[in-house]
Amino acid sequence: MTSRQARQMPRRHRVTLAAVEVADDQALAFRVAGHHLDRRVGASEAVAAIGLQQYPPEWGAPAALRARSLEPMPGDVIQVNSFRGAPYVVPRRDARVFTAALVPDDPGELKALVGAVNSKEARDEGFEVPEALELVAGAAREGLAGGPLGRDDFHQALRERVPQGLLPWCANCKSHHVRPGFWRTLGLIEVTYMPEKATFALAKPPRMALAKARAELVRRFLRVFGPATPQQLATWAQTAPAHSKALFAEISDELAETGRGFVLADDVKRLESPPAAKGVRLLGGHDPWVTMPDREALVRGDTALRKRMFPAIARPGVVLVDGRIAGLWKGRKQRRVLEVSVEWLGPEADVAEEAAALARIRGCEEARVL
Repeated sequence: MTSRQARQMPRRHRVTLAAVEVADDQALAFRVAGHHLDRRVGASEAVAAIGLQQYPPEWGAPAALRARSLEPMPGDVIQVNSFRGAPYVVPRRDARVFTAALVPDDPGELKALVGAVNSKEARDEGFEVPEALELVAGAAREGLAGGPLGRDDFHQALRERVPQGLLPWCANCKSHHVRPGFWRTLGLIEVTYMPEKATFALAKPPRMALAKARAELVRRFLRVFGPATPQQLATWAQTAPAHSKALFAEISDELAETGRGFVLADDVKRLESPPAAKGVRLLGGHDPWVTMPDREALVRGDTALRKRMFPAIARPGVVLVDGRIAGLWKGRKQRRVLEVSVEWLGPEADVAEEAAALARIRGCEEARVL
């Protein structure tokens, strides 16, 4: 950790583990266990760890759940735009951990949520980000007052109510519409959620206190991605760095410092001796474990592997064998068959059972491993 990173946290209550040098394998094993990829758990516990990204649409979250649990998706979940504005399936009772906890108190820091390009575009039209976001939120509340709307109708409702300056032309859609950075942020400020695919409805914020949700966000982030820094949380979740730093400071008495960042003091033993992982998992390219904030920990400086794992489009999935990356996989639907091809990076393993499970998730009758 650099001296600048070390100064990010107050030292009054911190536990310093100067002697703990965390190796790459050790950190990855810690994260495998934090994501419940070392052994399968109950579905509710799996979802609660850090949520499940619903990308690719329809099968992203169920596939991530399968890697962590053999139980079906629990009924007490909700889909919201969460980290980086992406759709996530999260526990309904503590949805604020994945939404409102990410929102800075300082209105000037809201631009981190909507993105630099969207912020500049709005300012060029005479709207500061807080004002623009409130206008979009007001339009959404009014448009959804009568009940949920499908994606196209929802955007039409916004189009009818938002000032023209916030409706730039989109060449891809060949229409004027509110930029994604603004309508996706509606999930974070607890205006909308998605009761069905491509459907939006007014959110009903849970009763969890905001302070509790913010503290729990840091705890969950560190359980699955520790050791980590406030800056890594800000970058990974797409929130303001100052806000992230403040969140860490609020639970400083629960943290332990290592040479790579912070972990929860209660997790030090797990970090020092991570549990052994067993079994084969097929993780989607956008699985929460694969999207960890420091990708270099996955590729170990292998530039060619990084390019294959994280291309601009058509990202492959990861084959995890006993907690280690063993290969990259791709799936292609051929009528009622899911064809799974694997590029092995080490010794091969039997992926047939997991491929068959993914085939069912994707609506196929069988899988064929090529």
